[in-house]
Amino acid sequence: MLDSNTAILVVGHGTRKPAGADQLRQLVETMRQLEPDVPLFESFLELAEPTIDDALERIKAGGLERVKVVPILLFEAGHAKSDIPDAVAAAASRLGIEVVGQSPPLGTKPCVLELSERRYEEIGLRGFSAGCPKGHCARVGACSGACEIEVTYLGTIGLAMVGRGASDPGALEQMRTLTVKACERRHHVVWYETGFFTGGSPNVDELFELAANSNCDTIIVQPHLLFEGELMDQLRVKFRERMERHTDQRWLLTRALGSDEGLAKVFLELAAAI
Repeated sequence: MLDSNTAILVVGHGTRKPAGADQLRQLVETMRQLEPDVPLFESFLELAEPTIDDALERIKAGGLERVKVVPILLFEAGHAKSDIPDAVAAAASRLGIEVVGQSPPLGTKPCVLELSERRYEEIGLRGFSAGCPKGHCARVGACSGACEIEVTYLGTIGLAMVGRGASDPGALEQMRTLTVKACERRHHVVWYETGFFTGGSPNVDELFELAANSNCDTIIVQPHLLFEGELMDQLRVKFRERMERHTDQRWLLTRALGSDEGLAKVFLELAAAI
C-alpha cells in the first residue's frame, strides 16, 4: 500500500532532449495529482537531472527514511536488474535510507497494449480518413496538434514495430511478444516485424528494408518507446530517408507512448504492491 511515510522514487532512463525529460516529469506530476498525500520524487539514471543521488538527498532532507523505487521502464533488462538498484542502494546506504523494494517494468501489461493501440489509431486507421498528428510523417518533431495531411486510403498495411533493444534475450523476446499481441488487435495488418536500435535483430535499417519489400501499400512505423529522446530523432531521420526512397508506398510514423494517466495509475499500482 501507499502511505505518506514512505517516499516513492521514480527513476527514468534519462535523455539529453528536454522534451523527453519533461514527459517524465509530467508523468510524475500526474501521479502526484492521483495520490496527493504520497511523497513522490522524480529522478534520472543518466543524462538528466535530478540524479538518483539528488532525489534521495531531497527525500532525506524531508525527514523520510523509507523509499520505494519505481523504474519507468518497459522491459526487464540491465537497467532494471542492476543499474538502478545498484545506484539506489549505494546512495541510500550513504544517507541511511531504507529501500523497501523496487517495482517491475511494464512488460506486456494491458495498459501498455491499450496505449500502443491509441498511438496507432491516431494516424487515422479507425476511420481510414482522419488526419494524422504532425510528426507522424517525420516532417517535424514531437507534436500532438492536427496535421494538414489527410490519410484517405491505406490499402494493405505493414507494421514495423521498433524497440530500444537490450543485451538481455528476455527483454528482446518480450518486445517481440508485445508486437504479436498488438497485431492480434489490428486485423487489417497483413505483415509485421519487430526491429531494434541495439542488441537485437533485425536492426532498424534491416527492419525498414524488410518493410519496403513486404509489398504493402502502407508501412506504419511504430516506436515502442516511452518518451521523446535521441532514439526518436534517429528514427525520424531514417524514416524520412525511407519515405523519400520508396515513393510507391505510403510511410507513416506514430509518436512515442508519452505521458498518460493510465500509465500513471499503473505505476502507482506497482508501487502499492511492493
